[in-house]
Amino acid sequence: MRLWRVSGLVWCVCGVAACGGEAGLLADPAWVGRLRPEHPRLFLTRESLAAMRERAAGPCAREFEALKAEVEALPDDAPMAFVKDPVPRHPDGRLDVRPGTHGHSLFRYNGGRQAVRCALLYLLTGEEAHAAKARRYLQLAVKVLQWTAENDLWMDLLGDTRINALAAYDWVHATMTPDERRAFLLPVLDYISKAQPGGEYTFRRTIGGPQDGNYGERALMYFAGLAGHGDGIDDARCDDFLRRGAALFVEMMDHRERTSAGSGLLSAITVTYSFGAYPNATFLFLHSWRAAFGEDLSTRWTQMADYPTWFDYAMIRKGPGEGFLCFGWGDVGHSTNAISGGLMYDHLAQSIHFYGQRFPEKARRAYAVLAELPARHHVFGSTYPFVPFLLTGFDPASVSQPVETLPEAPYFHAPSFGLLVMRSGRGPKDTYVSFRCGSSLANHQHYDELSFVIYKEGFLALDAGSRTETDHHHAYAAQSVAHNTILIHEPDEPMPYFWRAWSYKPDGKTYPNHGGQKDKTAARLLALEDGPGYVYAAADATRSYAETKSREVVRQVVYIRPDHLVIYDRVASVKDSQTKQFLLHLQHRPEAIGEQRFRAENGGQLFIETLLPERAAITLEGGPGREFWASGRNWELEGGADWEKQYKVTGRWRLEISTPEPTASCRFLHVLHAAAPSTALPASSSRLSTETEDGVRIVDAQGRPWTLWFRRDGEVACRIEGPPPAAPAP
Repeated sequence: MRLWRVSGLVWCVCGVAACGGEAGLLADPAWVGRLRPEHPRLFLTRESLAAMRERAAGPCAREFEALKAEVEALPDDAPMAFVKDPVPRHPDGRLDVRPGTHGHSLFRYNGGRQAVRCALLYLLTGEEAHAAKARRYLQLAVKVLQWTAENDLWMDLLGDTRINALAAYDWVHATMTPDERRAFLLPVLDYISKAQPGGEYTFRRTIGGPQDGNYGERALMYFAGLAGHGDGIDDARCDDFLRRGAALFVEMMDHRERTSAGSGLLSAITVTYSFGAYPNATFLFLHSWRAAFGEDLSTRWTQMADYPTWFDYAMIRKGPGEGFLCFGWGDVGHSTNAISGGLMYDHLAQSIHFYGQRFPEKARRAYAVLAELPARHHVFGSTYPFVPFLLTGFDPASVSQPVETLPEAPYFHAPSFGLLVMRSGRGPKDTYVSFRCGSSLANHQHYDELSFVIYKEGFLALDAGSRTETDHHHAYAAQSVAHNTILIHEPDEPMPYFWRAWSYKPDGKTYPNHGGQKDKTAARLLALEDGPGYVYAAADATRSYAETKSREVVRQVVYIRPDHLVIYDRVASVKDSQTKQFLLHLQHRPEAIGEQRFRAENGGQLFIETLLPERAAITLEGGPGREFWASGRNWELEGGADWEKQYKVTGRWRLEISTPEPTASCRFLHVLHAAAPSTALPASSSRLSTETEDGVRIVDAQGRPWTLWFRRDGEVACRIEGPPPAAPAP
């Protein structure tokens, strides 16, 4: 048995490399003096070109041929051509575009993405014609940038168009005249200055920061400082940008190291961020620092060495070559919960490049997960076309090599985000369970402490609602009522704030909190242990709720492999009249199969037993017009009457279970059994009781008996009496 108990929010994690920190990497103010004085120095150097050319002729031949074809297909004159010309405008001259439109998307060519391809091909081939074309597209990049600013429209979400343009400037620097350099660099520096917090620009833009993806306007200071430092154009500003930008990236790297805590989880459990653009900031910083300063920072920060493990456990397997599903945590759209993994080839390849030699076992997992990606995603998909040619530590041929069975840990735990993942295996027929248990970070988090998700051949117990552009996003999907957790109702309690989508328009009404939590970082993990055939966890979310209604909210879960989840809740409110509810969200209407027993189907089956409270008050909420009922109304999804064609795993029904009469404290005890579609109705579990404990006896999928005892009051504790060990083979 592995046992881990904690009593507070101070985490002690072993095996995590010391953070770099400004006190280390940037402690000496003269560190800027170590910057390579000559160009190129942004992401690559003259010395690294030989290896890049070898890759272009060998393992990256496919990428090289695609790059060449793209560059040759570009118009020589780098035209400022609109996708729709003229661009639609209101009578007062303002652009008539959807809120959040990226300015570069209005153009056939934005300049930056084309210039970097031309400049890269120039470096790989030495052909001056490609450098000349790169210079013309750099001029276009400035025109596009200035046009978007003049029309109060942000250039892009991530800043990648300008990072690419700055790289192209650095790479063809030697072929440019002093006037050409000034004509590019000064407008870019001016834009970045005006786009900073408190700057002249007031249109919506991505500011970014060290605790999220660190993309957007602030991060651009670092890349602009590297590209323009010492060029005699605006050296003071470039020096300031470089220093401020580097400090920002170091702060980000330190935060990500603490966040990972040896788990590999990257800044958010929301997979569209963690497996989307978030890794770019880490890898771009590592590549750029190595080129500019000659130092390998991956020895200081190692969180991305464990990143493949995070992806492995965060994904639900659909089947060989069919891709992955996500659990649906945080700010994601619950259309099908499918995740394409389109950027994972880039991310995992870079993890191998930086860490594979020092951590060969972790590289094995990365290669194995890469091999699981659908064949269509065995390509580099990044917006940074130079990445494949830099990865001398990554061998694409190894992706197709067979990998023996990977070791399977009893569970995956990321303490900083309070995330526990358990599973019976890694296949499409296996059972996958997650439990939220004590987050200390709030990035893209919901009010969902103590919630769980169960998947077996379909989402059986799920996070309800969806990220949308409607009020549903902040008033339902992010609130506790949309998750499998505990509610304590207090009339007229203010609804906790959650960020609004761009299309949000106040209706002048106030909606109360529907029994939910009010703090996303106040819960704490009490215990986490595993033994033969089970994982046990306990968490205290008392402080996650308003102190006016919560005296105790503690949940204990026992996952019994492969298919059982036992949940025991101790809940006490401040007043008897504050109704306490156990929530269980289901995609389809469940069927009653006995006293306080239900069956729900969605691919697989979920058998649900309520053992406590006795004579429970069980309400089935949902159905047409009430799928997302909370706070006095139904929070409709976008799409009108056809919304279900897009949103297919949003939980249209929920069981609400409470005590038969008002009471200050209560206990909930549930047995949830995930099963294959053809599984017959299992035998009921048996509730047990002593003077101090509530218990349950179940029989698992293999016919083995289990008895679990939970302390009713006082110290949170659980006793697990599992089946006797199997007799040794003769």
